[in-house]
Amino acid sequence: MIVTISQVNVVVTVFLVFVLTGCSLRENVSPLLASEPAADSITDRIPRTLRLYFKSLPNVELSSLKLFGPGGAYTLRGLHTMGEDDLMVEIYRPMLVGGEYRVEWEVEFNDGRASASGEYDFSVKETK
Repeated sequence: MIVTISQVNVVVTVFLVFVLTGCSLRENVSPLLASEPAADSITDRIPRTLRLYFKSLPNVELSSLKLFGPGGAYTLRGLHTMGEDDLMVEIYRPMLVGGEYRVEWEVEFNDGRASASGEYDFSVKETK
């Protein structure tokens, strides 16, 4: 079997595209591992806090969480970490009611990892 230069170029090009695409996709993976309330969940109880878990420890002073829902933008207070690669905050005002909610987050990490941001939704069941 005779292999031509053009065939080698095609194989090398396909390989490089595969490798470079894989690297760029890996960088775009969210560092958010889990949350309470969980993303896309429907909860029966009114949450009093938000807690987000990440791949590494966030820098609290350079990070932020925001909550939006039926009452508009909610006041959050006491952003802190429990030392488990997380951010936690109390939902202060107004009181949550049944409906759809969106959490928006921006995080800077202590280990030099690139900053990241994202959002997720959760729902609270209507109470009777």
